[in-house]
Amino acid sequence: MSIDLTFIGQIVVFLTMVFLLKKFLYGPLNDAMEARTKKIEAGLAAADAGKEAEAKAAAEIDAQLQDARMKAQAIVASAEKRAAEVNEEAITKARKDSQQIVESAREEVEAEANRARSALRKEVADIAMLAAERVIDAELDAKRHAKLIDGVVAEGFGRA
Repeated sequence: MSIDLTFIGQIVVFLTMVFLLKKFLYGPLNDAMEARTKKIEAGLAAADAGKEAEAKAAAEIDAQLQDARMKAQAIVASAEKRAAEVNEEAITKARKDSQQIVESAREEVEAEANRARSALRKEVADIAMLAAERVIDAELDAKRHAKLIDGVVAEGFGRA
């Protein structure tokens, strides 16, 4: 077993090749593979973060929709309550107006009845005066006097 110079030359060339391959091929290749691994890991982390953000956004959207539904229901309930109040106010006002109309009509009927009574009293007084004038003018006996008054009264009430 002799080690000759060729063998030593081959070992030196081999070691030189290993050194050069490591420095110029394996080093940059390892760096490129590490960079790619980090990039893939960052992408996966971003995808996970995106899924979490999506889930969070979906939950927030659901909460906002629920809140909007509740607000809409509150608005509808408020509108229904206001409509009921307006309806009740309208009914109350209509009742009040109808009572005023009825009261006004009663007052008008009472005033008309008073005017009619006053006119009737005046006419009865006129008739009585007419009868008294005729009685005084005629100076009749009691029978004729009663007959004359009855005729005047009948004539006076016939006009009324």
